Amino acid sequence: MTQKIIRLSPEVIGQIAAGEVVERPSAAIKELIENALDAGATAVTVDIREGGLSSFSVTDNGSGIPASELRMAFERHATSKIRETSDLWQVATLGFRGEALASIAAVSHVRLTTRTADADTGMQVQNDGGTITSIGEAASPLGTSVVVRDIFYNAPVRRKFLKKPAYETAGVTELMARLILSRPDISFRYLADGKNIYFSPGDGQLKSALLSVYGLDVLRMLTPVKGVSNGVIVDGFVGVGDVSRSNRSQEYFFINKRVMKSALLSNAVETACHQRVMIGRFPMCALHLTMPYEQTDVNVHPNKWEIRFQNEMGVREAVETAVRTALEQTQQEDLLKPRLFTDPLKTEARQPAPRVQAQPAVSAAPATRPAPAVRTEEPPVRPVVTPAAPPAVSAMRSPVTPMRDDSVRPVVQVSAPAASALQTTPAAVPEQPALPEKKPEQAPSEQQALPQLTETKARLIGVAFGTYILFEYGEQLVLCDQHAAHERVLYERLLRETSQAPISQTLLIPVTVRINRTEYAAWLDNQALLRSLGYDADLMGEDTLALRGLPVILGQTEAASCLRDSLDELAQYGRLDDYDKKLRIATTACKHAVKGGERVPEEELTWLVTEILNSHIPPTCPHGRPLMVTVTHTELDKRFRRIQQ
Repeated sequence: MTQKIIRLSPEVIGQIAAGEVVERPSAAIKELIENALDAGATAVTVDIREGGLSSFSVTDNGSGIPASELRMAFERHATSKIRETSDLWQVATLGFRGEALASIAAVSHVRLTTRTADADTGMQVQNDGGTITSIGEAASPLGTSVVVRDIFYNAPVRRKFLKKPAYETAGVTELMARLILSRPDISFRYLADGKNIYFSPGDGQLKSALLSVYGLDVLRMLTPVKGVSNGVIVDGFVGVGDVSRSNRSQEYFFINKRVMKSALLSNAVETACHQRVMIGRFPMCALHLTMPYEQTDVNVHPNKWEIRFQNEMGVREAVETAVRTALEQTQQEDLLKPRLFTDPLKTEARQPAPRVQAQPAVSAAPATRPAPAVRTEEPPVRPVVTPAAPPAVSAMRSPVTPMRDDSVRPVVQVSAPAASALQTTPAAVPEQPALPEKKPEQAPSEQQALPQLTETKARLIGVAFGTYILFEYGEQLVLCDQHAAHERVLYERLLRETSQAPISQTLLIPVTVRINRTEYAAWLDNQALLRSLGYDADLMGEDTLALRGLPVILGQTEAASCLRDSLDELAQYGRLDDYDKKLRIATTACKHAVKGGERVPEEELTWLVTEILNSHIPPTCPHGRPLMVTVTHTELDKRFRRIQQ
């Protein structure tokens, strides 16, 4: 039998609302801090005990709450921040729903102490489980302090689902990191069980906020981001490479100084950082977006983490463009100028440490050291002692012999200019493309100092373990992964050639591709675009396509799935971002690049290093592995105690 419809009691309504707003201590703390910031606070202190399960407090120096409004502050849907329905479309404050304080009080013991600037004394309110039990005067500085104890004491089922104190502490810590980065103009102090975790100066500089959260080592490896497009101002920092993370937990976004979480913006950043982080890892970022309030909807969920954008694709494009531009502008610096010794908090360049006069180096004659069996005599053209080529060097001018086995992998001979290392037609990519053809032997006087490298202030030293190219570059010792470097060079060339003139490969037997109604509509709307990209297909009804040709780079085995992926992307976003195409180009480049452990002639190494240094390419291979690792002259001198620390 169906029960009668009745009106719920205020106690039940309060606990239902609390479940939406106050899921755990960190959610309650977020609401209280947002109230403090809306009250004009410039300093906020958060103190938690046992992850907030036993108690937590939020203290601010804001405007305070007038004594006449204290009772109303604990009522549901009571707020000073909006008045009419139209106000919801341009919410400029962090809070606006009027639920936070009432929801927190409904499931805990709350003591609120406050004083306004025009009051001679403060006021204190005690609220237990949603009922005000006492109210009266109390000593208080300007601002508001809220102490919450025994959260969910009257809701044992919900308290049972809370985690251990260590887990809840981690949740509050992650929240505080977001809030500190969202408001660099606010001084935050965060304490957990009496230990000072975070303190931000509140000087308005995002760099200072990042420093207080991550420390100087991480800050030095972040790239500043600035951009304006589609009516969106993007400002912040992004981190790739060594500061990439195993998940998306360090991707922070803020819209008009409001903390938020957005899968749309995460996807934009990850797309812009593609190939700059290894597969399975994610960039870290702290990005502030500024745009008109009326173009956003913050009234999506009571916890206010989710925000809708009026022009989602425009916002996504603005973020992606800003991040990609920032990384491209600094990629050569990332490649060879590690920011480990650059302080981003100072505008002036750091002066090198004074060197201690060293004793002249004692040169040991090569004959006094037993040479390994794989080494030969040093070439006479080198000004310093360097590793020599393996014994079969003369035989390797034509073939390249891997170290790992006895098989011989022939090198395709290519003309000397670097630009012609691959043929212009992607379909004609050689089975085993290699580095450029070795030039004829020259007299020592004609091949001194490796002229191509000299132009870039680099000097080739040799190869370590048959895999890592060693060379000097200014005041740095650089180790370059020969496979990753060659893979990047091949990838960039294939990408240029396929983008200039996409070529369609005709299939001997057409492939039948079944499509749904959404894909059918996408095909009708984008036939010209798909044909321009190399897809040659005809309709065989409303649910079938006959695919007769496809872009060369995709390969016949991927024909049906690639076409479906393209149609799905067109249906969802109205455009193609070439992700699948780039992924397959990366696979092709990886297969054809020289492998680690293969012996490569010196001239080919010279060409490869020169190509990397002069091409201004990203500092990683297409799969995100770094091309180069650097050690500065100063760092080596410190390690050997040749200069003062």
